[in-house]
Amino acid sequence: MTAPSEPTRTRNSAIKIAIAVIPALLIFSICIALWLGANADQEESEPIVGEVTVAELEDYLKKVQTMIGEREVQTEDGQHALRQVAAMTLGSLGPENLGYEIFKSQTDSASGLLWPTIWIKAGDRESKNPVVVAVPQAEKGTGVAFAYGFAEYLTSHTTKIGVRIVFYPPLYDDDLPAWIWARCGTNDETMAGFLKVCEGVGELEVAEIYAPEEKRNLVAELAGQKGWEGNVKVADEASEFLEVRLAEGSRSSRSEQAQRIIRMMPLVKDLVERLGE
Repeated sequence: MTAPSEPTRTRNSAIKIAIAVIPALLIFSICIALWLGANADQEESEPIVGEVTVAELEDYLKKVQTMIGEREVQTEDGQHALRQVAAMTLGSLGPENLGYEIFKSQTDSASGLLWPTIWIKAGDRESKNPVVVAVPQAEKGTGVAFAYGFAEYLTSHTTKIGVRIVFYPPLYDDDLPAWIWARCGTNDETMAGFLKVCEGVGELEVAEIYAPEEKRNLVAELAGQKGWEGNVKVADEASEFLEVRLAEGSRSSRSEQAQRIIRMMPLVKDLVERLGE
């Protein structure tokens, strides 16, 4: 039998090498693609600078006040509404829209289900001493809508204070600040301040602020500044923690309520910064 010629042996060797190398190249290419994708996701998690608009706030209010039903863990409809609010929070603030990195703790259970506490880091996101802005998921939605807009507001009205905007389920105990911090804080961090933002109990001009005795002078000072006096009421009674109750807007248009919410953002930012000093 005639031995294979040299070109034939060379060609066979080349084919064998190609068979061995091509899969390796494919694996290498896939690894590179995954690495680039991971870094692209990381870049997308950076907040996008923008300015909150009345139209955006109107849309938020419409969805959380009318399109999503009453939120609670005791009924199937209420559970479905809670899940909708959680999904809206993830979608509105996450990489697909505002670009924030989303953090979530899902350790609390009720009715056989787990309910998440969701938060984002704004301002100085590396801060070990953040101010917590707590927002209830289970109320009618004014606080939730405000928080979505406030997250965008902080992208263009920057602050050096670390801000943690936390959306929490209706499963907390009597000490709300400690309960929330146990979920969104770590052992090497301390909470510089705590502020709850929720809906009011009546038709206020803009908002009513409740404060602990030691914070009342601070709140009175800020609420008494030009443009706020007469629009923001400081409650007479002291409270356990700082709380901003926004007007519900039941006797005004959704556009008017959205405008009032946007007007509150500079004041809430001032409160956050003073708490973080």
